[in-house]
Amino acid sequence: MRALTEDLIPLMNRNAFVNDCIIDERANCAVAEAQKVALRAENVTVRFGGLNAVKNLDLVVKSHAVHALIGPNGAGKSTAVNALSGFIRSEGTVWVGEKTTANWTSHSIARAGLARTFQNIRLFGVMSVLETILVGSHTRFDGGLFSALFRSKAAKKQEREAVQEARRLIEFVGLPPEAAEMTASALSYGHQRRVEIARALISRPTVLLLDEPLAGMNVAEKAELSELIRKVYRSGVAILLIEHDMDVIRSLANHVTVLYHGQKLADGTPDEVLSNADVQAAYLGKGKA
Repeated sequence: MRALTEDLIPLMNRNAFVNDCIIDERANCAVAEAQKVALRAENVTVRFGGLNAVKNLDLVVKSHAVHALIGPNGAGKSTAVNALSGFIRSEGTVWVGEKTTANWTSHSIARAGLARTFQNIRLFGVMSVLETILVGSHTRFDGGLFSALFRSKAAKKQEREAVQEARRLIEFVGLPPEAAEMTASALSYGHQRRVEIARALISRPTVLLLDEPLAGMNVAEKAELSELIRKVYRSGVAILLIEHDMDVIRSLANHVTVLYHGQKLADGTPDEVLSNADVQAAYLGKGKA
């Protein structure tokens, strides 16, 4: 398991951590690492015709943290995540670590270190679990088209390593080894969610966006998947989580941002945000009018 955890810690962050830290100052180093910014957005705006679905969103997601993005239905949460992950056009600036560009695409932002899951499960109906997870490793293949087509030694080596890592991730997300050869779409709903997370993790992201991963689960399933989410962020992957269950938010999130009508309404710790009168009025339907 130690080797697996090391594999999940992004190499760039791990190397920076080693270079910046002195062995005798481990406590200070841990604090410094936790304060690093994994994802930053400034003035992100999404327009659909004359409608501002998201307006001037500023967001900072720290490393080694779960940052929850909450709000009532229609607040713009999924639109914001789609913009941050390059799936829809937006204005503003997004950084993944220290990387930014004026023209993020879903592919380029994945290469920069951002991976995601979707509100509705998106698996390939006829693929095995192993094959499905391996799809997520494409951002790490650097052999080029010729190498892939003609199966060079380097390409074969990368494929073997990817398969080994996919099998480790199957265990990491809590699936039995024999699940590797099963059809992904034939698994239970909760296990399909775990496959999605494994597919995202194989790209070795610095940031993982989870769009309502616990939706449709019972109390026991939520508790199990919440523990997996803790396991992921403790391995060094920052998480931006969209979730409606306030108990889950309180137990998982280090920081919370609330959207309302596409704009930021509140930002802070879970206790600060959930006790905010404006948040209660907008999101919970009580308190301040």
